[in-house]
Amino acid sequence: MSTMMLKWLMLLINLSTTFTSSNLSPAETNHYHSYEQAKAVFKQYESTHPSLAKVHSIGQSVQGKELLVLQITSGADKPREVGKPMMKWVANMHGNEAVGRQLVMFMAKYLLANYGTEDRVTKLINTTDLWLMPSINPDGFAAGQEGDCGNMASGGRGRENANMRDLNRDFPDQFRDGQSQEDLVRGRQPETLAAMTWIVSNPFVLSGNLHGGSVVATYPYDDSSTHIQSGRKSVAPDDQVFQHLAHLYADNHATMHLGNICPGDDFLGGVSNGAQWYDVPGGMEDFNYLHSNCFEITMELSCCKYPMGRELTKEWKNNKESMLQFMEATHMGVKGVVKDAAGDPVKDAVVVVQGIKHNVTTTKHGEYWRLLTPGTYTMMVQAVDFVSSEPKEVVVIDKHQAILQDFTLTRKTSADAAKTSSGQEEVTLSPGGFLTPPEFVYHHYSDLVAFLAFYGHHFPNITRVYTIGQSVEGRNLTAIEISDNPGHHEPGEPEFKYVGNMHGNEVVGRELLLVLVKYLCEGYGMNERVTRLVDSTRIHILPTMNPDGFELGHEGDKQSVVGRANAHGKDLNRNFPDQFFNRPQENGVAEPETKAIMTWSKQFPFVLSANLHGGSLVANYPYDDTPNPSDMSGHNSFSPDETTFQMLARQYSMAHPRMKTGHPCPESGEFFPDGITNGAHWYSLAGGMQDWNYLNTNDFEITLELGCTKYPQHQELSTYWEENKESLLSFMEGVHLGFKGFVLDSDGKGVPNATVTVDGVDHDVVTAGDGDFWRLLSPGKYKVTAMAPGMDPNTREVEVKPIMYVDSDTGLVGAKEYNFTLQPDSSKDWSLLSDFDLSVNLEQGHYLSNEEVKVAMAEMENTYSEVAEAFINDADWSTAVPGLKLGVETNTSMPKVGVLLVGGLYGSQPVGREVLVRLARHMGEGYKRDDNIVTMILRRADIFILPAVDMAGFDTAKVGTCSYKNHHTMDKEAGNSFKDNQKVGAEAVKKFMGRFNIKLALSLEGNGMFVRMPWDEVRKVGDSSTDTVEVFNMMAKTYLTSHPVMKKNHSPCAGTRIDGKKVKKDAFPTGMVHGADLQPSMFTGSMLDYVWDKYNIPMISAHISCCNYPRPRNLLEVYKENLPPILKFLELVYQGVWGKVTDSNNNPISNVTINIVGKLEVTDKEGMFMTIYPEGKHKLELVHNNFQTKIMQFTVEKSRMTRRDVIMDGLAPSLSYHTMEQVKTSLQSLVSQYPNYAKMYDYPDLDCIKITNDITTTSSSTKPVIRV
Repeated sequence: MSTMMLKWLMLLINLSTTFTSSNLSPAETNHYHSYEQAKAVFKQYESTHPSLAKVHSIGQSVQGKELLVLQITSGADKPREVGKPMMKWVANMHGNEAVGRQLVMFMAKYLLANYGTEDRVTKLINTTDLWLMPSINPDGFAAGQEGDCGNMASGGRGRENANMRDLNRDFPDQFRDGQSQEDLVRGRQPETLAAMTWIVSNPFVLSGNLHGGSVVATYPYDDSSTHIQSGRKSVAPDDQVFQHLAHLYADNHATMHLGNICPGDDFLGGVSNGAQWYDVPGGMEDFNYLHSNCFEITMELSCCKYPMGRELTKEWKNNKESMLQFMEATHMGVKGVVKDAAGDPVKDAVVVVQGIKHNVTTTKHGEYWRLLTPGTYTMMVQAVDFVSSEPKEVVVIDKHQAILQDFTLTRKTSADAAKTSSGQEEVTLSPGGFLTPPEFVYHHYSDLVAFLAFYGHHFPNITRVYTIGQSVEGRNLTAIEISDNPGHHEPGEPEFKYVGNMHGNEVVGRELLLVLVKYLCEGYGMNERVTRLVDSTRIHILPTMNPDGFELGHEGDKQSVVGRANAHGKDLNRNFPDQFFNRPQENGVAEPETKAIMTWSKQFPFVLSANLHGGSLVANYPYDDTPNPSDMSGHNSFSPDETTFQMLARQYSMAHPRMKTGHPCPESGEFFPDGITNGAHWYSLAGGMQDWNYLNTNDFEITLELGCTKYPQHQELSTYWEENKESLLSFMEGVHLGFKGFVLDSDGKGVPNATVTVDGVDHDVVTAGDGDFWRLLSPGKYKVTAMAPGMDPNTREVEVKPIMYVDSDTGLVGAKEYNFTLQPDSSKDWSLLSDFDLSVNLEQGHYLSNEEVKVAMAEMENTYSEVAEAFINDADWSTAVPGLKLGVETNTSMPKVGVLLVGGLYGSQPVGREVLVRLARHMGEGYKRDDNIVTMILRRADIFILPAVDMAGFDTAKVGTCSYKNHHTMDKEAGNSFKDNQKVGAEAVKKFMGRFNIKLALSLEGNGMFVRMPWDEVRKVGDSSTDTVEVFNMMAKTYLTSHPVMKKNHSPCAGTRIDGKKVKKDAFPTGMVHGADLQPSMFTGSMLDYVWDKYNIPMISAHISCCNYPRPRNLLEVYKENLPPILKFLELVYQGVWGKVTDSNNNPISNVTINIVGKLEVTDKEGMFMTIYPEGKHKLELVHNNFQTKIMQFTVEKSRMTRRDVIMDGLAPSLSYHTMEQVKTSLQSLVSQYPNYAKMYDYPDLDCIKITNDITTTSSSTKPVIRV
């Protein structure tokens, strides 16, 4: 056994002995405990003192070490006694600051050793629930080195956690971070998250955070809004209490009270405000105070951070009394229980001490503890649904013995409706809806901050004041939240925001929003409409986005630009990223105010917002600019939600007595019908905030111009309020228009970041953290789909009515709810069963670029070299249009069928490109896996795929564009350029057609869901069909009846929405149509007409998408729908007639024209011909200048290629005998043509043929034999 192991065992034996001494000996206090030793010691304490000690872990470190805590209290093995306060020690936050770690270990032993023998310790344990954490950073401690003293200017090895993060800079900060749940936890270290959860989940009253590197007790706040490095005191509301606690520790410490123990230290009385010493954002003591009931201070215990173990005995003596006194201070101030009239505890009641802007809340047992220094205080209690308590006067004595003060609350009744949230009694609101008259004056920065702080303090049950960032000059961008549950997002409840004063000299909105804050706070609980709105909506109000600019403006400014910009001279409403233009001098770099707004807007699930301006009187909605830089005004730029934005703009304008008239400012000559305007139509601006919100968040924002004068005299503000009050309220209520719901998984849990899409409206929203969503929408019936990665989409019909729904039980207002449940993704199962498990074919993140299409073709040639040959830049046509040939060489005499599949004929209809690339992979992989259907097709056919004909058109097309504004636009694309226009793609296809023997062709296009056949242009008046109707009908019907949507739905596109408008039943062609029958005539110079007219090749177009250029997320579904009909189309290569044409001497005859009911074929140099054809009996007519015309019948059977060889007679009859070789050849031809009826027998010097109706079977019946 090693020496180290023996020492460890001896230590454990020593620790496990019965405690006999009231003081710890030097031998017990001259060493450190490793993580393993500390764990073992705590377990031993729990074992030897089961009713006093219990080991807990609050989480794990980065490296997986438990964050151990020892609970010491009487009854530790039972639930905490009601009324017993909780106190905690947390040490070793910086892993190399190790003294506190050992003091916690020593104190644990001291307390347990002296319980029952020393009255002071016994009383402390009996009356206090003590929690001792020796190390919140065990990984750092393990990395530190004993004897490494370091200093306050250096971190030292082991200071940070294993991720190299300083844990005392990792907590949420009041000045730096937001207050949302996401901000609180985003990016935190595991040790930090564990501590945060522990702190907010338990009713701790007092806490000590033990550090090293100096000797001083510091108290909150640890940082300030200015973040000045040092010398700037940041005072907490409970500064007196914190100073008392700090002095309590320092005064009872052997040396700390001197204040100058370490070099460079100069702390009066050994204490310091944290920020005054040095600014520490993200500290733990501030988090305790701001996010829980716990008061925490920080003790720096030694000049050396990690002294040698022998020094610990001295440190124990220095700190022992301070630690005991500090734990006893848990009982200072006031304590009590809050109950209702029935004697039941009231949870989360707010205990208010007048004059101190910091409250504590009650536990689930109704308990509270309020640390206070000696003095006389007025206290009261508030709680939701209860009448606030009467104020009570409490006298706190100079002892660590809390004064008992209980409170009893009564529930509100209808008679209490006149009570405000602050507990003040009023009979009624004024006719204007206020408790006290609003003050119509301009609030400069300090006044505005004080105004918001006042309402945040006096209405704590419905408000939360917070900061979203700072201006250029360091002024806070202060917002106030008004909600029945401030600080929390309630699942299903929409969030709304108003932003004022973006242009600093446009000030009316700033002041109206302050009045609105007063109106909502004072009306809550007394005004039914206000109460319903606040209970149903989480409202955020930012009165000023540009406080720096406001300070430069001046009252009476009508139309100037003084103060308009921020302190950098930037117009903030030109500073946001823009969808069309990036102008370096305007929105090249985001200003601090812009960054703050963008962060804020993505932090909360805002649904609706308005940006308040001045200088005109109109409700302005997106888009604010057009893609044409020369457009100044008069040009509409409609968003996909044009009708919804018009509805929202009218929600404001029609409630305003003057805005709705449309003649706001007589001197301007402007006219706005109904008081609304499209932004770009009024005047085009790039970098606006409303467009950014719409394009980058779920938020629908409009811009409100509130008056013709930007900075009116303050005497006019009351008029502005009266004119805008109803509009402001009505617009907020508009957040409940449209529909809302939850996207849930199969277990009923909310799915965050799921996409909710409205068919035909090219703008999606995504779900919030609980799977909840809100979709503002104008009235109508819609097809809505919810989708999320790893899940199958779910589509349902939604009806939106122009009303808001009020819940009869709760009285809450809200949009109609439609929920979506998503099942686990079945596409992989489909792929396994139907697409050879090709995961690449399931991808639908984006459309392949032209270059990516070429790369895909090349990759398939490499991957499936047995069947695939890529054509890329190796022929005159393939330099313009990439292609792929799929086929297998065979030894049969039957010629192969050439099949052409075309995609992207029209660049703005690229869905066929994606389908054909996936199909090519399917065919290659199918052959590789010996799939019977694929192998048979590739043995019978050479399949040529041209997936991207109009590459130039694709480059200019825009995803999401579903229709042509003018159908003549098609004439500029390759698909309509086979007759007149010389488009590169069309010309390349023409060259291709001249080089390859194609027998049938298919094009995949958008612009509806139907199958199109020639003619696309009428050749004879009143006749749009070709001479070979049967062949085209066979091809079209094969595709149509194999398509899962087209075969079931006679109007697949009816009811969908394109460009925001609902598609009528007759808006698109359906079934099988001739292009020439469509009105208006859209397909001029089409490929269908060209290949039939020039080459007699039958070609059809399958229109496979109602939208020309659907979103990439739809590609997989389109592919799944079209794979079966394409394969069925390819199976047509099995069916038709083929044969060989020879003369009487068995010589092949080339260039014989074969007319099969209007379909012409020409024999090749081997005399071979082939054509696909419908089943049934048909006639062949063979014509050649040197031979007699011949007509013969043939029968085509389903899915079978019939052979018909033909011997043509010359124009001059031949009277010569056939040679035996010729006879044998003729007989073999008959056997080939009629294999079911004829069979050859070879005998020496004799050629024989047997003919009967059952040649392939062995029949038991006896037939007479006839020999010829």
